[in-house]
Amino acid sequence: MVENLIDLQEIAEEYIRYLKHMGVKNCSKGFPLLSKEMFLDDYPELVVPYDFRKNGLVTDPIKTLLCFYCGDKRIYPRLKKVLKEIPEYRRFLGVVTIDITVTSDMDEEWQDVIMLLHQLFMAVLAVNGVKVVANLRTGDARSAENLNSIPKGVMWATGFLGCADENPLDFRFISSILRVMPSKLVVYGPEDDVALEKMNMMGFGYRVYDDYHKLSKKYKRSA
Repeated sequence: MVENLIDLQEIAEEYIRYLKHMGVKNCSKGFPLLSKEMFLDDYPELVVPYDFRKNGLVTDPIKTLLCFYCGDKRIYPRLKKVLKEIPEYRRFLGVVTIDITVTSDMDEEWQDVIMLLHQLFMAVLAVNGVKVVANLRTGDARSAENLNSIPKGVMWATGFLGCADENPLDFRFISSILRVMPSKLVVYGPEDDVALEKMNMMGFGYRVYDDYHKLSKKYKRSA
């Protein structure tokens, strides 16, 4: 059971020990260093949260990307079970790393631990042959530096579900994209016209995927 930051730190330490045993090196800030070959480079046909992977909407797992754009309490059980569930992850095209809440009003240490955990979870999947997609989630502007350890020119994902619409005068989102220079971007959830227009202006390639609930409604109407 995950109840506080200490629990998350302990899980992060377990991942660090495992990855060290697997020969993964870290950057100076302790974030794992992965090769570009470990990242997915093909757009999926479908993006669904892990919990709904067995839904009738998923007809072809090998063309489906799993994500964790959902409440934190639905993510926490996956943290302890990640190694046991590797065979399940391997059935799918790839996995967007976890998306535990990190916001600008959190203490800096808390932001760093959460973002480290995101990348450690991703690394555990990657060293076990699961194609991964990096998550663009950040807290404050400073925390975006935690994305530097991920190779440039790989696929990234971002979720707009539950987020406030982009402010036309706020360039933190596009700054994060410029920092990581993605080869492709998977956008999950309601379209944010302002954010997408900024990406269009910068020339970044992306595809928008309906969130699970919207997708389910379309599926029911077509049934």
